[in-house]
Amino acid sequence: MSITVRKRRGSALSNSPSDKDRKCCDRKCCDTVPPYCFVQASERCAKTGYTSRWYHLSVGQHYCNECFEHFYRKNKPGYPSYARWCARWERESGDIVSTSPKAFFVDLHLPFWVRCGQLGCGKWRKLPANIDLCHVRQDIVKCLNCDLPEEELVALSKDPEWSSTISYTPLLRHSPLTSLLREYFPDGVGISPSVATHSLAKNTGTLTSSGTSGPGPSSISYTPSSPAISLSPDLSMEDILHPFNHPQEGPRARAFTPDVLEEEEIKSVPGLSGSQTPMADLYMIIRNVLLALWYSKCTEYLYPSSCQSSLSLRGLARIWCAEQLPHVLHLLTKLAYLNCGYLPSAPRPFHFISNLDKKSTVLIIGAGTAGIAAAHHLSNFGHRVKILEANSRIGGRVMDDFSMGSCVGLGAMFITGVCNNPFALLSHQMDLHLRGIDEDRCDLISEFGSHVVKEMDIKVEKHFNDTLDHLSEWRSTEDMVDESLETKLGQLHKDILVEQTPYSEEEWRLLDFHYSNLEFACGATLDKISAVHWDHNDTFYQFSGSHALISEGFSAVLTKLSSSLDVELHTVVASVQTLEDGQMCLVDSKGREWVANKVIVTIPLSLLKRGDITFAPPLSDRKLKAISSLGAGLVEKVVLNFPSPFWRCFIGNADFFGHVSSSSQHRGMFGVFYDMSPKHTTPSSTTPSSTTPSSTT
Repeated sequence: MSITVRKRRGSALSNSPSDKDRKCCDRKCCDTVPPYCFVQASERCAKTGYTSRWYHLSVGQHYCNECFEHFYRKNKPGYPSYARWCARWERESGDIVSTSPKAFFVDLHLPFWVRCGQLGCGKWRKLPANIDLCHVRQDIVKCLNCDLPEEELVALSKDPEWSSTISYTPLLRHSPLTSLLREYFPDGVGISPSVATHSLAKNTGTLTSSGTSGPGPSSISYTPSSPAISLSPDLSMEDILHPFNHPQEGPRARAFTPDVLEEEEIKSVPGLSGSQTPMADLYMIIRNVLLALWYSKCTEYLYPSSCQSSLSLRGLARIWCAEQLPHVLHLLTKLAYLNCGYLPSAPRPFHFISNLDKKSTVLIIGAGTAGIAAAHHLSNFGHRVKILEANSRIGGRVMDDFSMGSCVGLGAMFITGVCNNPFALLSHQMDLHLRGIDEDRCDLISEFGSHVVKEMDIKVEKHFNDTLDHLSEWRSTEDMVDESLETKLGQLHKDILVEQTPYSEEEWRLLDFHYSNLEFACGATLDKISAVHWDHNDTFYQFSGSHALISEGFSAVLTKLSSSLDVELHTVVASVQTLEDGQMCLVDSKGREWVANKVIVTIPLSLLKRGDITFAPPLSDRKLKAISSLGAGLVEKVVLNFPSPFWRCFIGNADFFGHVSSSSQHRGMFGVFYDMSPKHTTPSSTTPSSTTPSSTT
């Protein structure tokens, strides 16, 4: 690609030295004529004239050899400033971007560009070099003369391919990312090491400039912002939402590694082929800033215009990023990483989505969690969606009961891992109360009402974990043949016990408790579980953090989420047909028909196995095989009501306790008891006539 900056008639360039006195940039990708030194620190600065060498940052951004010498040579006036910067940089950085005059000029001397906020203008103007963006209220920046055209460099930097001409690593200053990425070296995640924290704006009065630090017209007025609240997140938010992985921990579900591109991003963004390109650096800066802004206020819709002020990049890279930001915001919204959940004040359809005439009509079978979530997300993008539900209510296996004084989920009840969990986010957005479950404590009570001896508990738990470690080693052997988890654990148990004292009857019962936990997690008895694939779900990133209950119940979430959706109850779909024109036709049990562009089937696996819905043409062999091979676990839940929480005499204010059965035949029978009564109620404050629900599985 070749981008050229031409001399404008009547501009300041007309008084520049003749062409024979100039030296052009030697980069093949850059035909900037003439180059212009943005630093202008040396008295001998070439400006647009001759220099022995032009240093290339990108098309439209260069500095001359005289300014380079002014800071880099120890005997020059600018060297102390460069030395101080180097010391700070080396102290804070991870040596990913090393100290150099190029990095110095990018970090401190490239000018900031701001957009005029005057209605109908929106032109980009260059701030004087000595003004930092954090001292400017960008929402009230206005041109002194909106009739003046933008500099030609602006149009060049809006070209998507302009990023390929960059020869430096763009870094943010005063970024909302700083507090979220403290575990990373700043220069590795697109943040300038010379800025340790997000600085508050300073109130230094109104400044006006009609001058310009470069060729071409540029006149702006700007007002430093008054002190504002820091973007440091509320501590409680980190429990339910954290957009980035921790470098010392495993990957989280629905979280990004800030310096890595995800496969879905590479597939979705043209030209984004790897992480080691200028375009990838700029894309990740935009993405990370957007995620940080969503983290800071996930109850409000993110507009492209409100996000651009956080792109605190120096130079033309800020203009390029501002042009690309709506596309990145659209992608992250489409993938439901932000602008998702319950946002009643958001525009419908989302305002930056175009081509509504190309949107589809969609029929969704089933008004459970999956169907409602799909309908809500698709309607945000302008699709016309209708849900057909066979039952007399929405929710599917979500059904709550309040007859005992507090909410008890007859179906789904627990949020297993609140961090980045959609239900935790929805609860926060809907102002519902999340009750955390303390997973660190699980007292074990025998069938006879006594505590299990702690030393024995530790011994058996260690033995159980050793058995799982041996199971993992066995799975990695070449001659491994799959068998039931019960058979394999029994073999490994005997092998480990060869050199140990034989288990007592009480220890056997305790080991059965751990086995029952495996069965509870898998939803099946050990003899029906594969020894090879029993933990296959660990292949996928898991929701981290503590478990929780929604005090108002899961049904409260689905009721609000579906409030604006078109749901037709008492509609039993009997068949799904593909018509000759590609349209989809649904027929219900009463013979009524619905036609749409697309159909989403969210009915339970058991109904698919039973063939309650016929498909014409039939489903592919691959799908039929998956339906046949998949199993659905079964966990029974019993809710009991007691006059008072007598169990607190044994376990205090713990949320649950484990029950060790009397024999292997009863393994897993009422294995875990959950206290569903209001928290922080001591036994002495509960009257005998009060009712306290307890759930057991």
